Amino acid sequence: MSRQDWFKKIPDIGEGATFLRKWGFIGILIGVGAGVGALALIWSIRFITQNVLVPIVGYTPPLPGGEGGIAQYLFHMERPWLLPLVTAGAGLVSGLLIWKFAPETAGIGTNAAIRAFHANEKVKVQTSVFKLVTSAVTIGCGLTSGREGPIAQIGAATGASIADALKLTARERNIALAAGLGAGIAAIFKAPLAGAIIGAEIFYTEDFEVEALVPGLIASVVGYSIVGSYTGFQPIFNLPEMPQFIHPWSLVLFGLLGVGCGLLARSLFAIFFRVERYFKRYPLWLAAAIGGAGTGLIGLAIPSVLGTGYGWAQFAIGTNPVLLTTPFAEHFGFFAILLIAAIAEIIGASLTLGSGNSGGVFGPCVVTGGMFGGAFGYASAYLFPSLGLYPGNFAIVGMIAFFAAAAKAPISTIIMISEMTGGYGLLAPAMFAVVTAFILSGKKTIFPAQVHSRLDSPFHADEFEPIVLRRVKTSDVMIHLPVHVNVEASVADAISLMSDYGLSGLPVLENNKLCGRITLRAIARIAEDQRRNIRVKEVMSNEVYPAFPEEDLFTILKRFAAHDVDQLPVVKHKHPDYPVGLITRSGLWSAIEIAKEQRAERREKTDSSPTQWSFFKKAREK
Repeated sequence: MSRQDWFKKIPDIGEGATFLRKWGFIGILIGVGAGVGALALIWSIRFITQNVLVPIVGYTPPLPGGEGGIAQYLFHMERPWLLPLVTAGAGLVSGLLIWKFAPETAGIGTNAAIRAFHANEKVKVQTSVFKLVTSAVTIGCGLTSGREGPIAQIGAATGASIADALKLTARERNIALAAGLGAGIAAIFKAPLAGAIIGAEIFYTEDFEVEALVPGLIASVVGYSIVGSYTGFQPIFNLPEMPQFIHPWSLVLFGLLGVGCGLLARSLFAIFFRVERYFKRYPLWLAAAIGGAGTGLIGLAIPSVLGTGYGWAQFAIGTNPVLLTTPFAEHFGFFAILLIAAIAEIIGASLTLGSGNSGGVFGPCVVTGGMFGGAFGYASAYLFPSLGLYPGNFAIVGMIAFFAAAAKAPISTIIMISEMTGGYGLLAPAMFAVVTAFILSGKKTIFPAQVHSRLDSPFHADEFEPIVLRRVKTSDVMIHLPVHVNVEASVADAISLMSDYGLSGLPVLENNKLCGRITLRAIARIAEDQRRNIRVKEVMSNEVYPAFPEEDLFTILKRFAAHDVDQLPVVKHKHPDYPVGLITRSGLWSAIEIAKEQRAERREKTDSSPTQWSFFKKAREK
């Protein structure tokens, strides 16, 4: 039975039934897989934490309020000298597993899923299993990482595997992959709408995979429902009071917070990618162990870098004095310890993920933004007491603004603020901060596999070519010399001219007027020793198919196909009988290939006018 017949067995529901029959059912399957995967990851991390970190080091990480965290938490670490040994051992174990069995699970899970999407890579089920195991070891033993990266890759693998099992097309498999990625994030972060949108937004820095939105919405709701039924539907972070936007002047401060998050994101890029380049000189298992040891050493002084850090971010939201019980806190105030914790989180995440340990960067970004936002809010409340500011609001907005700047995903993160807080009280200031941070963070992203737009994605290459062909004019890629032959010239002269220009045909002129064309195919019928004596007019065709400089290449391509020719004389409307140039089929496709090369170079500055793109100059030179 074909997949089309199988889908027809699902009851018809009217308008749009074909689409909904297919993606409604597939979305449910993906959501179930992502939800179960999220629960498995949560339980695995807790199991390793309770059986490794707690008994060996004597340290129990705090939990966020939505996961059972308590406000009366007291920091305590019985055997701190063992922490670097545990984190180094976890890095070694994780690194060996990755190196030996699943190299594609190294580093940031979301980036691997994005790369698989654009490269149309097959994502195996065992990849998600190894990602779950290695991420649980990494996070459970205290290395700086987030759960959202692993579950994004697990969800993406689930979606792609379901698509393969149902024998869907490559395009449909990518839609399922995107839906699974979003469903995983929605499930583990308890943000179904934001998860669905991030599954369509995360692949590009300035574009949207709109086809993945509806399947992503279905899968995200299902995944969120499965996780919520076991862990509760409350947001991850508890808020001491319902956040409200109460003073218009505070928008200035939220805008400044966005400025700080944008600049801090630039610091993340600089540190992370420099550390990543450094560790590439070592074998993966050794690099992962060194990165783990370094993370453990930082955790001795700043324990908020250990694990996901969500519990410490919860304290930043509530300005909880438990932060002052950490090792360095006695020498610093509340503002300073939050700021130091934000910087330490960046360094810890760079050491953990840059060295190849498995995990995700979403969690560290949330903690970094929360700590920085809390510090900013604490300072703002101190400097401007008349505004009645609550520092926890700045911590929440900082989480969102920093991740939007780092991941280039502003729309989904703006929506996430409402799902995190259970209301719209911080929507306006969050929009202000997110847009500011997004702009000031520059063009770089923490996910190198992201591309600028659909036109830059190898997966959308077939869509790219017709668009470029419609935008490019004949004058941009034609040979600007009047290459032609006279009717009285010998066939040998025509062959010599074709050889000089690498052509398979030439326009023919009589009295400086177009009268036909001659091709190598026609000349091939003449014996070689006779070609000097035979005139062009004896073997030429009287057909003339001119092109005009202002015509787009898509029109020219159709003319090539319609008349089965490889070159067309280019004429002007004022003088339609005299060629001013020549356009060839090979020159047309050279323009496309050069365009592909140029768009892959991630140009820092792109001219907005399609007719002025630099590849046209290269095409003319060819």
